Amino acid sequence: MGGRRLTSSIGYSDYGRMYFFDHLRTFIVLLVIIFHVAIGYMAKAPQWWYVVDTQKNGIFDLFVMNTDVFIMPAMFFIAGYFALPVLHKKGIGIFMREKFFRIVVPWLVGVLLFAPAITYMIWYSRTDSPPAYSDYLIKHFFTAATFNHAHYWFLGVLAWFFLLLACFYRFKPAAFQRNSAASTPSFRFFIQFGVVTALAFFVPNLFFHADAWFSKWVLISFQPTRLLLCGAYFTLGIYAWQNLWFTGNGYQPRVNHWSWSILLMLICFNSYRLSYSETATVVLKAGHAFVHAFFCLAAVFWLLAVFQTYFDRKGTVLQPFSSHSYSIYYVHQLIVLPIAYLVQKLAISVWVKYFAVSFLAIIICLLVAGLVDRLVGAFNLNSKVIADQKL
Repeated sequence: MGGRRLTSSIGYSDYGRMYFFDHLRTFIVLLVIIFHVAIGYMAKAPQWWYVVDTQKNGIFDLFVMNTDVFIMPAMFFIAGYFALPVLHKKGIGIFMREKFFRIVVPWLVGVLLFAPAITYMIWYSRTDSPPAYSDYLIKHFFTAATFNHAHYWFLGVLAWFFLLLACFYRFKPAAFQRNSAASTPSFRFFIQFGVVTALAFFVPNLFFHADAWFSKWVLISFQPTRLLLCGAYFTLGIYAWQNLWFTGNGYQPRVNHWSWSILLMLICFNSYRLSYSETATVVLKAGHAFVHAFFCLAAVFWLLAVFQTYFDRKGTVLQPFSSHSYSIYYVHQLIVLPIAYLVQKLAISVWVKYFAVSFLAIIICLLVAGLVDRLVGAFNLNSKVIADQKL
């Protein structure tokens, strides 16, 4: 049966919550944490990274290089899949109001309050006499050379995607209805999508470094080679919902098919990247875009296949984290970086450091996120009570 559970055809996806999406989103968030921890231990860590350790290992370079390809496209796909049903149910006004308070406000708070503190770790962790925080804000952070959104860039880009979706929906709602019958994507469909995303990566790469960040527009921060690619996955998520993918009668990716795909593209991607240089010719850049795009496609759908097959239920090891995944993502850099700084100069095994920092960060993130969610929940409840009393 291609590694797929028989019960999935009549399971949770038709009659209730799609639990595997919750667990996949949670897995990606936890992967983001250990990904960000790993950057500090790379043999060739980027100069702009916040805390770089004295202990290094090239294996972390491989882990970061591979993981960076698919983690955020997977998140945008999930966001796209659930955008339309909420928009249909609540209408444009309520949809955008909820996104404003859940996405835009946290994004603005993150960029204006927390991103400066996160970026300050570059100076604080590298110099014996870092500048005073107030001087740093004026002379460094709020300048074109330094300003960035930290990991809150995801919220900013997602907010723009939701706004664009609402605008398109407003002018042509018929194009965003759900089909009455499920449709299964062909092999050709995936090839075409891979080519489109390869072009979305390739064209910006002609003008920007493949891993460069762009924050000069202030209201959005992104990697030029990834912006349209992430937009394509957000759109694919919308298309998947419209065509009843992951439902009982709809398309359900098979684990064995996508396992072979990801294995092939993993080999191709690493073989290409390990011999690739940013001074490459246009043809070589096109090859880089191709292996990046198709490795991303294989990885995202392999994860979807694995999680729908084996994790489409409530009680999994990820369950304690699922209800707090958003807050875990939001606070994680505020926890990862101080812990990484505390062990930065310890002369112990890099592996002891990495696993200790990762474990502590995940546990503390869960505890802090739980507290944040309770406080936010209590605030929302009090606001509702006050509003009801005024009525």
